[in-house]
Amino acid sequence: MTENLARMLRGNARRFGDRTALVFEGRRWTHAELEAEVQALAAGLVAHGIGRGDRIGVVAHNVPEYLQLGLALAKVGGVLVPLNYRLTPRELAQLLDHAGVVAVATVPEFADLTTSALDLLDHEALRLKLALEPIPDVDGWQSVGELVAVNRGAEVDDADLGADDLQRIVYTSGTTSLPKGVLLTHGNVRANMHAQVVDLGLRAGDTILNAAPLYHVGGTDLPGYGIWHVGGAMVLLRRFDPPSVLEAISAERAQGMVFAATMLDLVRREADRARDAGTPYDLTSVEWLIFSQVTPALFVVARELFPNARLIEGYGLTETCSGLTYLDAAHMESKLGSVGLPLVGVDVRVVDPDGRPVPPGVDGEVVARGPKVSPGYLDDPDATAAAFRDGWFHTGDVGVIDEDGYLTIRDRLKDMIRSGGENIASAEVEAALADHPLVLAASVVGAPHPRWQEVPVAFVVGRPGLEVDDLVGHARERLAPYKVPKEIFVVSDLPTNPSGKVLKRDLRALRPQLTPSWSYD
Repeated sequence: MTENLARMLRGNARRFGDRTALVFEGRRWTHAELEAEVQALAAGLVAHGIGRGDRIGVVAHNVPEYLQLGLALAKVGGVLVPLNYRLTPRELAQLLDHAGVVAVATVPEFADLTTSALDLLDHEALRLKLALEPIPDVDGWQSVGELVAVNRGAEVDDADLGADDLQRIVYTSGTTSLPKGVLLTHGNVRANMHAQVVDLGLRAGDTILNAAPLYHVGGTDLPGYGIWHVGGAMVLLRRFDPPSVLEAISAERAQGMVFAATMLDLVRREADRARDAGTPYDLTSVEWLIFSQVTPALFVVARELFPNARLIEGYGLTETCSGLTYLDAAHMESKLGSVGLPLVGVDVRVVDPDGRPVPPGVDGEVVARGPKVSPGYLDDPDATAAAFRDGWFHTGDVGVIDEDGYLTIRDRLKDMIRSGGENIASAEVEAALADHPLVLAASVVGAPHPRWQEVPVAFVVGRPGLEVDDLVGHARERLAPYKVPKEIFVVSDLPTNPSGKVLKRDLRALRPQLTPSWSYD
């Protein structure tokens, strides 16, 4: 039996044909209509010579055509490469080149960014440039709408794919300057859909709200595609916007969604404003809400905001195709702070540096295995060998498992900074700063922020003549805006241990005692 992700569409069209599958900005698709549009788009891709193994890079915010393209590519055996639209042209060009894409897709808002990135590459060999939404007054972009219209009624057989066939390459910030391309297979995605259905109790009549970016597994897999696995509906938002979120929940009676902690706080503020104005939103339909790193105070707020909801502290990574553990309803208050138990089909351990399991209550590295876990990184055998060892994926996170089997995350081994739902590798920012000719050393840590949870701040040792404004400009040329340090401290030296490793915990402790040489909020 084929493992092709798109296989579910034909069955849904037969069983749930007239039920809503997708809602976006006043438009609605039934399951039958979604299947027909994906069929037509797949036929259009084939007509342009795109088929098994071919990769298409996508630079776009959330639009229905993004999801349809991913399914159409799966249908013909191609590979989706979703890319962060907050990158600079240079960063984007690096990833397009690394992924070996044969086509690109974008929307009007990011057409200039995408074109600028392509101008840095030899892209004459591209077979297709797709406009997910019409791009006016610009030549060379094929409209997805026109491609669907021309091929409407076409039938394309699902490619016969196995569990190991590649469905997506998702780039995630790593410890090197170039993000790593996580390989996600059709087997990974199907195992994740099953796990989400089981743990969340998804049903054919359910509706989820999806405001997470589709270049993240949070948008495509949490539960993302899983709602279509059972014939349910997805309400897609172009981008996260608190009033739109609350209006969609109320109007569509959404049962579930996923929020970062910062998103939850912003939704709470908007709900408070509406209540104080005498126009409260009806949020009683919400049955579950997935989040991470929510403080006890914010948990209480969420409980008041969504009185009927299971509040799920979760933990997952791109390499595990989203959620790895969820906190169950029975313990969402008694084990507040824990990220819960492994999802179905997944094994999770906490191990010592030699890979041996540690007893309950002892800190160690979190490792995982199962059909949801990626096989590795694109064209990076060293990183793959380092992270995927002896049948287990080593997350780089420090955690502890209690006597009842519940996991709590303590810290991050990889010095990842979590800012407004984005992962920022401190080493990537450090490398960009260190590339300045007058910088002798640079170290970057995460600092608490009332809105973004964390922001990067940098400590720099410079040569005489180093101008901080020049360093900021240097960083902005090389990094996406959210990665640029929000504070820079020029210091005489960095604290290190006897082996010369920078002590970042000392920098975090030192920061409140210093005045930044430059800052931006």
